[in-house]
Amino acid sequence: MGLLNLVMLAAALVAQAAELPPPFPRPGTTKLLENDAVAVWNVSWLKQKYPLHTHRYDLVGISYAEGDRIITQGEGPGRLVPTKAWVFQTNRAGVTHVEEGASDLPMRAVLIEVKSAAPGETRADPPDGLRQVVGAPAWENNRAAAWLVMGGSSAPMHRHVGDAVELIFDGSSPEATFVPAGTVHAGPAPGAGARAYIFEIK
Repeated sequence: MGLLNLVMLAAALVAQAAELPPPFPRPGTTKLLENDAVAVWNVSWLKQKYPLHTHRYDLVGISYAEGDRIITQGEGPGRLVPTKAWVFQTNRAGVTHVEEGASDLPMRAVLIEVKSAAPGETRADPPDGLRQVVGAPAWENNRAAAWLVMGGSSAPMHRHVGDAVELIFDGSSPEATFVPAGTVHAGPAPGAGARAYIFEIK
């Protein structure tokens, strides 16, 4: 295949992806919050096949109920993806695929779409930043870092170097709070038997 044909094929694939719907909203999904920086979704993979879709944004999050999915990408066969609770989830902008819930009790997760196209400038951690006050994150990639706060405890006073999303899981519907960069505060403070995650966006 010549270079011109490859360029034309790539352009056609980009145009096709742009015409496909985003992953959310869809059945089994509730929006927890949205602003110019993030959209946060409470997602259940119901036992059904969802339409072919393209992720518009990089995505980070955490599962909170185990379950199975079938993910089909391109012309290949679908792959069964079992997921336990409290496993970090990621996806990349531009990924096009089909998802299908495959367990009677659906997998559930809170997923954060990061609306910036790329990470911002690297910022030095201040003395009261999360890394200095709380310690190393429980998980990290190039778009976010996440800290776990177990029930009955509280994150001490700290400063956010980037925008952050705090998630609290207490057995009912998850709660999400947006915290702008530069905020100095304590918490979250999940109750006994609950847990919280702080996702700081890069």
